[in-house]
Amino acid sequence: MSDGTEQTDAPAAFAERAQANHGESIRHLVAFGSAVRGDDRGVHAEVEVLLVLEDTEPERELEALARDVGLEHGVVFSVHVLPAERFEEREEHSFIQTAFEEGQVYV
Repeated sequence: MSDGTEQTDAPAAFAERAQANHGESIRHLVAFGSAVRGDDRGVHAEVEVLLVLEDTEPERELEALARDVGLEHGVVFSVHVLPAERFEEREEHSFIQTAFEEGQVYV
């Protein structure tokens, strides 16, 4: 199992690589979950990512990137993708509000 530092670095590593490869498509990238909070209870840490995309074409590539980064850092990634127009319609949804309030906003 990886140490806590690697787990908490996972969201930043994902955000950096996602922005480098698909930055023009990403309106918002918010990471939350146990790895972001630094919770390590002796089990796999989890990173949830809310991605709001202007163009959903890179969705599968971003999901694959999350799996790769997760394996590198010993965390489990869950990626939630919303097209920008759907995000605008549901901005007040509790899931979205919680992600922005409790998570780390990268974009």
